[in-house]
Amino acid sequence: MAPLFDRQRELAALTAAMEAAARGRGSLLVVTGGIGTGRTALLRALPALARQRGGQVLSASGALLEQDLALGVVGQLLEPLLSETALEPPHDTRLFAELLELVTEFGARGPLLMLLDDLQWADTASLRWLGYLAKRLANLRVALVVAVREGDPGAEEPRIHEITDRAALVLRLGPLSAAGTAALVAERFGQLADPALAAACHEAGAGNPMLLTATLAELVKAGEAFADPAEAVAGLRLRSLRERLIAALRAQPQPVRDLAKALAVLDDHADPDLVGRLAGLDETGWAEAVRVLRRLGLLACGPVPRFVHRCVREAVEESMTPVEQEDIRLSAAVLLHDGGYPAEQAAAQLLAATSCRDGWAIEILRSAATAAVRRAAPEEAARYLRRALLDSSPTGSERAALLLDLAAIERAFDPAATMRHLVQALLLLPSPEQRALAVGRIPPALLGGCPPPSVELVAKAAEELAGARPRVGADREPGLRVEARLRHAAVAGPGLLAGSVDRLRSLGPTPPLQTAAERELVTVLLHGATVAQRLSAAEVTPLANRILRYEPASPSHVYTALPLLTDTLIAADSVETVGPWLEAAREAARRERAPVPRALIGIELTHLLLARGLFAQARTQAHEVLELGAAAWTPIQSMSAVVRVAIETRDSELTRRLLEAYGERADHGYSPSTLQLVRGSSAAMRGDLPTALEYVLDWGRSVERADWRNPAVVPWRTWAAGLRLRMGQPAQARDLIDEELVRALAWGAPGPIGRAQRMKGAITEGERGVALLRASLVTLEGAVNGMERARTCVLLGRRLRAAGQPEAEQHLRRGREQALACGAPWLADRAARELRELAQSLGPATLTRAERRVAALAAHGVSNKEIATKLKVSTRAVEKHLTQAYRKLDVAGRAELAAVAHLLPSETGTPG
Repeated sequence: MAPLFDRQRELAALTAAMEAAARGRGSLLVVTGGIGTGRTALLRALPALARQRGGQVLSASGALLEQDLALGVVGQLLEPLLSETALEPPHDTRLFAELLELVTEFGARGPLLMLLDDLQWADTASLRWLGYLAKRLANLRVALVVAVREGDPGAEEPRIHEITDRAALVLRLGPLSAAGTAALVAERFGQLADPALAAACHEAGAGNPMLLTATLAELVKAGEAFADPAEAVAGLRLRSLRERLIAALRAQPQPVRDLAKALAVLDDHADPDLVGRLAGLDETGWAEAVRVLRRLGLLACGPVPRFVHRCVREAVEESMTPVEQEDIRLSAAVLLHDGGYPAEQAAAQLLAATSCRDGWAIEILRSAATAAVRRAAPEEAARYLRRALLDSSPTGSERAALLLDLAAIERAFDPAATMRHLVQALLLLPSPEQRALAVGRIPPALLGGCPPPSVELVAKAAEELAGARPRVGADREPGLRVEARLRHAAVAGPGLLAGSVDRLRSLGPTPPLQTAAERELVTVLLHGATVAQRLSAAEVTPLANRILRYEPASPSHVYTALPLLTDTLIAADSVETVGPWLEAAREAARRERAPVPRALIGIELTHLLLARGLFAQARTQAHEVLELGAAAWTPIQSMSAVVRVAIETRDSELTRRLLEAYGERADHGYSPSTLQLVRGSSAAMRGDLPTALEYVLDWGRSVERADWRNPAVVPWRTWAAGLRLRMGQPAQARDLIDEELVRALAWGAPGPIGRAQRMKGAITEGERGVALLRASLVTLEGAVNGMERARTCVLLGRRLRAAGQPEAEQHLRRGREQALACGAPWLADRAARELRELAQSLGPATLTRAERRVAALAAHGVSNKEIATKLKVSTRAVEKHLTQAYRKLDVAGRAELAAVAHLLPSETGTPG
């Protein structure tokens, strides 16, 4: 039998009563306590104690379903003493006397311990006889111990009190102490038990033995070590107790059940008055119901009624019918709303109800959504509005307004749902003005992934506005936003894109930027003119930076056309202002805990880092974008920065992830799919250059059809020329790069010009090619892209080394340093190999006589000390000469020096 903990006082009292009975002084003892306090366990420990003292034991237990069986409990109790004849219901006291005589005779043979559990469920006839016995115990060798569950309705019956009032001692079982809990945990878990686990178990169950035993059983079943005991214990549901708790609750009178339901629904709300009103109880009824639940052991200690464990709440909820659940949830929502409580508390009740088509419920849910947005919980806000949609009419402007509000919230974490709900709202809105406002909420970054019907709705909204009366002032805003989305490069056809510059010029020499809609339209027009190369970098840069000065660095800019401003400024090699602006927006997005703005800003930062040539940081940022789930909802057209990182950094993992995410999706809109470039990059990394070239050329044909002419946006001709050159097709490579250089010069930004000059220099042989590379380096000194300079330095250094030019070393060293700073180890390794070969061919000639002697000896395995002895110099001098030799020969130490030993014939003599 399992040991008892924290019951020494009770066991001592019961043992004393048994010893007194042995001396002829019988007595009645009552063990009482709430559900799960261990009454039965205590009674089960007593027979062994009685038999140790030569006593005899009779035991029985009441049962709720056997209360109609007359003398059923007495029959159990006295069964060993009775003849085969069954007990008949008594009609007078003669039977009682006969039974008493039977007990007296049995007790005379030896002290008798009579145990009766759950007295509150004994039948009426048995209670009468037990009351009869209790009055006559004083002179018998009998100790009668009965257990009564506090809080049970049966425990308040008069016949129960007639028995318990005669008790010599009432033992009320309380919760286990912290030490008792720790002892029980140690008994179950042995060496795995620790103070933290014991403390967590004690706190979770408030020391109730039933809750504690069930908790330990669940933990043993889990069979795992607990990194966080408190978390492990708090997560337990204790389903094994559900039926027992439900039975205890159903036995209670209606007011007690109503209070339990109110507490469960209001989640232990701190306001007793509110709980009482929901339960329909006055002050007296409230106090009595609380008293019963406390005596039953279902409430924790403290002034405010709270369930002792979550399993009690779950049992209460399960005991309710669906209709009861619905009614009490709606009643709770009304009480909370009318009482001025926070809207989210009332909304939580409505979420748990199945339906409520009253207007007040929708307003509560909308208010709750607003509150959730304020505390940076957009997903909670969306839950409230989705619930409101269930209660709204399937048609009409009210549903459309809910859809628009929901879409505005979902854009922070579920762009696909945003687009779906915006399209649904467009179909319900009655006027062109309202539809235009709805279109203005569509994040332009998502347009490239929209199916044609969605884009057609945008176009239709624009046509409706165009046919309406002319608008001025604030009334122009919806129209400007609709036009911005129609002219967005993701959906604009060639004609509309090429016309961006004409529309921009129609706004005057200084386009108005006072409103957000004006800035959004100008941003789109400026980007269209950039992509189509209808303006130069010098023309777009001042206006783009002017727009940026008007805009706060807010995460919400990603829901507008403003990310195109980043692309425009990067294409123009003007990133001084946009960099800090994006960093500030990202920090704000992190504080708001909104994944979509973080991902979209991450795409902008990826583009910026790539434009600066910071490959390592760009790779890290690109992978973070994918970790944020951007590929699940961002069209591939909006991921061009991530695509370029995969291509230019030769990141096979990034390429694989992009192909997995987008490989099976359909493309929409006029924007060319950069997925072709990803496939081409993958083929190039496999060494399949013809396939890679075909993908790049296919992309090039697509962008030409779309009027994407600017090499600063995507330098596909440079990539194609590089592949042609590697395939031994210099003439075709030259044709491609000649056109690239012409366009780059027309655009005027140093980065694209220097890149094209470098590729043309790579194709061109002799002095003319070197001159082009020198020109590329000069051009790139004014560019922000350090990686382009590194590439030109390395290529120029290789060409100069081949020509035997002494300045090759400085270009190779600079290229290696720049490549390392940019996170391009493959380019740094290439420069290092060139430097090593250069040093090995020219290095020995650059060494002094002393350096050559020391290096030669060291290369042949002579130690520094031996060299110093041999040449009669100090070891410090040897170290100095070796350091200089390492630098001039471009070797890292003795191991690499040994590889060039053949260039250093052994010499003797004293270093000079």
